[in-house]
Amino acid sequence: MSSMTPPPGSDAGNRARAAGFDALRFPPSPVFGRMEAMAEQGDVVRIEDILPYREEIFLLCLGFSRNAAVAEDLCQDVFLKACRKLESVRHPEAVKFWLFRLARNVCRDHYRRSRLVGFDPIDSRVDLAAASNGGETDDFEDRLVRLKSSVEVLPRKLREVFILRVYARLSYEDVARTLRIKEGTVMSRLYRARAAVARTMNEESHG
Repeated sequence: MSSMTPPPGSDAGNRARAAGFDALRFPPSPVFGRMEAMAEQGDVVRIEDILPYREEIFLLCLGFSRNAAVAEDLCQDVFLKACRKLESVRHPEAVKFWLFRLARNVCRDHYRRSRLVGFDPIDSRVDLAAASNGGETDDFEDRLVRLKSSVEVLPRKLREVFILRVYARLSYEDVARTLRIKEGTVMSRLYRARAAVARTMNEESHG
């Protein structure tokens, strides 16, 4: 089975760097290996239609969890659930948005559970990208942590739009179809989310 590590110049690699995890790797997973084998054998209907989105789903999970290890677990959970529920998808063109909605719901459930047990989903102050820069990255790490915490406190509707657009890098149209809202609503929520994040980060930096 091939590794899930995105090539340096790939879209997935660029997205991971944009999310603040330059050194992030997509480890081999037995889940994806089984799914690829099933797709080749034709044993599962449309299983091959969801495999190309695994990197986008990982980045979406990373946006919600802000923890690389947790995001890996959530991503696998998404695809396991997708395997069991694929037959419920009636139109092939709907698979992409069905999968993104499934991922959002899995991340929502994780978020609710983590708050109930008092777990902090922010990945402390250890940043994989910063670690590769020789240790002279205190300011970068501080800004990254403030960004993560600023996203954490956004209202749910604003946070979802922010994560789908900024982390998963979905188009406005794809965000709208995933959340089943209008593109204008996406733009409005994203504007408010970005303003709130900038305001919170500014307040924390002068606090």
